[in-house]
Amino acid sequence: MSKLALAGQTVMITGASGGIGRCLATVFRRSNCHLVLLGTNEDRLNAVVRDLPQGDGKVFSYVCDLRNRANIEEVIVKTVDECPSVDILVNNAGYALGATAPFWEQDLVNVESVMDVNLRGLMAITHYVLKLHMTKRSPHACGTVVNVSSITGHQAPLKEFFETSYHTAKAAVEGFTNVLRHETLGTNIRVLVNRPGTVQTEFHSRRLGYDQDKTAAMFEGMGALLPEDIAASVLWQCMQPERVSVVTMETLPTAQRSLYAADRSWEERNGPVRR
Repeated sequence: MSKLALAGQTVMITGASGGIGRCLATVFRRSNCHLVLLGTNEDRLNAVVRDLPQGDGKVFSYVCDLRNRANIEEVIVKTVDECPSVDILVNNAGYALGATAPFWEQDLVNVESVMDVNLRGLMAITHYVLKLHMTKRSPHACGTVVNVSSITGHQAPLKEFFETSYHTAKAAVEGFTNVLRHETLGTNIRVLVNRPGTVQTEFHSRRLGYDQDKTAAMFEGMGALLPEDIAASVLWQCMQPERVSVVTMETLPTAQRSLYAADRSWEERNGPVRR
C-alpha cells in the first residue's frame, strides 16, 4: 500500500546514518520514494546508501551538522538545485548526553549541544524546507512534516533520569509542532509528531556514556521496541490521504505503560525481541 500511496514522493530524513534513521530510509526506499538523507558521519551515511534495498527512486545524501545553521542553509539550498522538491520531511535526528548527573553538575557545552541538535537544528531544517520547498509547490503549498519527539516530550523524567536538557528540547519540539500546525492553516501542509517509547538503538548507550551494564539494565526484560517499529509508524502517518492528519503517534513497547512503568518480566513470559 505504501508503494501506491508514496511512490515518486521525495522524503528528507535527518539523522539518517543509523538507528531509526537507517530504518526510515529503508522503508521509504521500499515505497519507491526519492530519498534525501542527512547525517553528520559521512562514512556511516555512505554505508546506509550502499545497503539500501532496490527501489525506483533516486537517492541523495549530504553531510549536515544540525549544530551549524550556516551548514543547514547551505545543504538545503543545494537540495533545491539537485533534488526533486521535498514532499515529506522527517526530523528524526536527536541525542542525549550527560544523563548521569543533575542539571547543575552537567557541562553546559553538552547541554547546548543537545538543545542545538534536538530543537534548534530541527527548527532550522524545517524553516528552510518550508521556505524553499513546500511553500513553493504549485498550485498550492503542500507537504508533510513529521517531528520525531519522545515519550519524554510530554512526561517529565524522574529525578534519577537526569534528562533535563533532552526533555526540555523534546517538550519544545511538541510546542513548536503544535504552533506550526496552526501557522500552516490555509495550506495543504501537514505537521505531525511521532513519540517513541524505549527503542533499542545507540541512543541509550550514548546517553549513558556507553556504560554496557547501565545500557543492559535500561532494556532488561521489557521487550523494547526496535527501530523498525518506529520507522513503520512514521511511514503509516505519511501514507494517509492528504486530507487526513494523524497528528500524534505514540508507540511504546507493550511492557512500557508510561515513562515510569515498565514490566521487566515481559521477555520472561514472551521471549526476547528478535528482528
